[in-house]
Amino acid sequence: MSDQKNLPLIHNSENDEADIVGVSTAIQQSSPAVVDNLWEKNLKKDLKTSLNRDKPPENLSPNVSTKIPCVNNMKYIVTNTIFKEKNNNQNAIFKDHSRVKIGEGNKKSIVGFLTLEAQKIFKIIFGIFLKVILAILYCLFAVYRFFQYNYNSIKLKFYSLVYNPSNSPQLIRNDVSSLTKLPKRLAAIVDYKSEEEIGGGVLGLMENSSDIVAWSLSAGIKHLSLYDHDGLLKNDVALLRKIIYNKLCKYFGPAKVPKFAIRIPHSNQIFYNLPPSPIAVENNENADKKISIEIILLSKVDGRETIVDLTKTIAELCKQGEISEEDITMDLVDKELQQLVGEEPDLLLYFGPNLDLQGFPPWHLRLTELFWEHDNNSVSYNVFIRGLKEYAGCKVNVGK
Repeated sequence: MSDQKNLPLIHNSENDEADIVGVSTAIQQSSPAVVDNLWEKNLKKDLKTSLNRDKPPENLSPNVSTKIPCVNNMKYIVTNTIFKEKNNNQNAIFKDHSRVKIGEGNKKSIVGFLTLEAQKIFKIIFGIFLKVILAILYCLFAVYRFFQYNYNSIKLKFYSLVYNPSNSPQLIRNDVSSLTKLPKRLAAIVDYKSEEEIGGGVLGLMENSSDIVAWSLSAGIKHLSLYDHDGLLKNDVALLRKIIYNKLCKYFGPAKVPKFAIRIPHSNQIFYNLPPSPIAVENNENADKKISIEIILLSKVDGRETIVDLTKTIAELCKQGEISEEDITMDLVDKELQQLVGEEPDLLLYFGPNLDLQGFPPWHLRLTELFWEHDNNSVSYNVFIRGLKEYAGCKVNVGK
């Protein structure tokens, strides 16, 4: 017990005497062997190290290490050093892992980090899932489209065998004789194909147009409108007239070729099939000539551009005082467009795989019946006759 009098004290607190008594009590409660071991090895070294350090030890609890080492700290160090576990061979002072806790801020940071990572993983998995679904849908649609295309091709070939005009007007009359009604005015959209394709080029376009003229004339249709987007049929009317004339010779014979007239509304010209060359007649000259069919050539300039030009003309006349605002009515616009373009057709045929009006005059499609065959890419008689049958079976409701 004499060694206790020589224990070093640190006078950093007002209650030094009470602190010394607490330290002595803790030492007395322990065994002499432990006290001697503490004095010789641990206590003196730890106290000396604590006095020489400016900062508190990193492995002390926050309540103890926030102050400069004093008698209170010495009491805490001695108590935890004496009662440490014997099987602990590490140099750390604290071995009670239950005392080390994660703060609330660290917990929130870890949870937030895990949440962000989970969201990233979910987005990646969800994106892959959507791509797989899209690929499956694309494959299903491709398979469906494959069978649909083959079905339509077989159907068109079957119809081409059933409906074959064989350059005979009589066969065409037999096909339409059972129909309840026929369109008085027929319109057809013809596409220009590249010269590498079958029936391509300008000659192919004119050959297709002449076929439609012969079928219409044989069916008893007297008004036909041919529309091509670029106006190639208008550029060489003389060649078109010869091709149509030769086609009608095959159907009706050279001695009984029906008379026809080709009219271009945009330039106000009419061409008749009088030999040796077509005669251009303006206004109403030679209007007494009897014709079997009237062929009207239209292009994109007869569509929206004509409506815009008509609107500008009416606006200028109204500005000049030649007409009043009360005179501008729907009947006036309809009458002017009929003179500039022609009357509205009852049936419009398109010889393409998907309906594409290509800028056809929109004013003339209010009550027009439209017909086309899916996956068809040629001007064929089966599309023509099926269009007539479709028109015969439809019912047109006109509002008051």
